[in-house]
Amino acid sequence: MLAERDAQLDAEESTSGGKPIWRTVYSLMRFDSSTCQHGPHCWVNPKGRKHYPLKSHQIKRLISQVEKGGVLESHKDVPEAVHDELYREEQDRLERDKRKGGHVTGAGLPYPPINIHLSSSQSAPHGLEISAPKAADNLQLPSSLDIPGLRDVVVKEYSEWQVSNVENDSLKTAFREACDVMLENGLDLEQVYRDQYPSFLIAKGIKIGIARRFVEDIGKWMKNVKNVIPVLELN
Repeated sequence: MLAERDAQLDAEESTSGGKPIWRTVYSLMRFDSSTCQHGPHCWVNPKGRKHYPLKSHQIKRLISQVEKGGVLESHKDVPEAVHDELYREEQDRLERDKRKGGHVTGAGLPYPPINIHLSSSQSAPHGLEISAPKAADNLQLPSSLDIPGLRDVVVKEYSEWQVSNVENDSLKTAFREACDVMLENGLDLEQVYRDQYPSFLIAKGIKIGIARRFVEDIGKWMKNVKNVIPVLELN
């Protein structure tokens, strides 16, 4: 299939006298299997460097963009409509994995199965594989929070608390980006605390560690900061 496409591109190049648009776009979006497990073609979110696999119809949209005079010199030039479509596909995949009961890592990939091999000196037969118990079996959903204040303002307060706990400027920026994603999607801390689902932020390009902190620290912030020290309303 790829060989046929390359042959077609070579024919286009010889007749047009220049490098065909198809080849330029495919080359820009192509990644070697050693550097990208999604390949062979992906869009890389410039914010979090996360790879999103591109389907053939999405690549054709990029080609059409260039044919109509649009700019596509780097992954930053991929249009917002394609971003949104890739985010939705990623979110749908993560939700399917969640419904199946699989363990999902921060990168959105299922955890590999954990096997315990018992030795012959133990009661179980040698080589018996025992799967680790699912985390969901012992997981209790967090109770609801009653967070005082305007919901959007509270999200900003919480974000600035996270910012105050890091020194690195890029991490500070990443926490503020997580805040922006929350507000753009109409999410408040109560909803995020109840769902405990950082994969949504990760799918939007937020760094894995930042997304986990943003979701997992809400209860601690509420208990140790919000209920103890009133935080000034942010403009």
